[in-house]
Amino acid sequence: MVDRLGEGFLARDLEGVMACFVPEDDITYVGSEAGESATGRAAVRELLAELFARPAAYTWQATSATVHTLPGGAFIIAEADGAEHTADGTVEPFPYRITGLLSRRNSGAWLWRAVQGSEPTQPGPGVAEDWR
Repeated sequence: MVDRLGEGFLARDLEGVMACFVPEDDITYVGSEAGESATGRAAVRELLAELFARPAAYTWQATSATVHTLPGGAFIIAEADGAEHTADGTVEPFPYRITGLLSRRNSGAWLWRAVQGSEPTQPGPGVAEDWR
């Protein structure tokens, strides 16, 4: 589901990305930039349409994932390789992380209930030791 969402973002496929979410109205999408937060089907659709209208397209592919299962669902934390695809054909890689709540449907399909993307940063020199 992490990669499927990333493929939909790269294709700017609004309907395909919306199909990754449960059909109910109780959904949330939060991107990595300020203001990229929406709850409710109409608001998520509007936010995604705005994101897909930007000059660059974004995508990611999971490199590892931690999954915590619960009755009828799962919470996932996935590390990913992200990429920004610009109009001139330039591709800029960046680290990405996807976290979210997946719901298992009666059909057996997994769909997002809530998903959040973030761009993890590397700590500066000495930071790792300082927090202890």
